Amino acid sequence: MFRSAPLLACCAAVLFAAPAFAEPPRSLGITVAPLGAYVLKGEEVGRTMGYSAGLGWAYRKAGAVLEVGGHLASSRLLTEVTPMSVRFVPLGDTRVRPFLGLGASLLMAHTRPQPVAPDALGSRVLQVGLEFSGGVGLELGHELFLSAEARYQNFAADGDPFSGDRQTLTSLFLGMGMRL
Repeated sequence: MFRSAPLLACCAAVLFAAPAFAEPPRSLGITVAPLGAYVLKGEEVGRTMGYSAGLGWAYRKAGAVLEVGGHLASSRLLTEVTPMSVRFVPLGDTRVRPFLGLGASLLMAHTRPQPVAPDALGSRVLQVGLEFSGGVGLELGHELFLSAEARYQNFAADGDPFSGDRQTLTSLFLGMGMRL
C-alpha cells in the first residue's frame, strides 16, 4: 500500500496539473438588424429614402484581425445583398470591436421597370456594385453582442458594371447578434 502511494500521488498531480481543454471559441456571428435606413441616389432615380431590415453574418478565428462576412437587407422597394466581404478588425478580440470592410454587392428592385416609364430604381432589375462598410460590435456576454454598421455601395445603373452611369446606396443598421 505504501509503495503505490507515491505512484498514486504522481498520477493525481499529473491529472490536476494538465491544462483543461476549454470549449472552442464561437466563430460564426449572426446579426439581426431590424432598425435600418437607406438613401439611394443616382441620375435616373433622383433621391429615394426608406427603412430597411437586415440579416448579417461574420466568420472569424479567435485572435485574427481579418474576418469574412456578408449581409442581406430588404425594404419595400429593393433588396441588396453582399454574399462575401472581407473585414479588417484592428483590435482583434476585445469587448468593443470596430471594423472596416470591402465586398461585392448586388441590388435587386422588387418591381420590374416598364420600357416606357422606368420605375424609381432605374432601368435595371439586377445591379452589380462595390461595398465599403464600417461598424462596431459591443460584446454583451460570451455569446451576445450589439452591432452598428454603416455601408456605402456604388452600383452600375445599366448593364455594364464599369459604366459611368452610377447609383449610390448609403445605409445604416442597428442590431443584435449571437455567436453560434
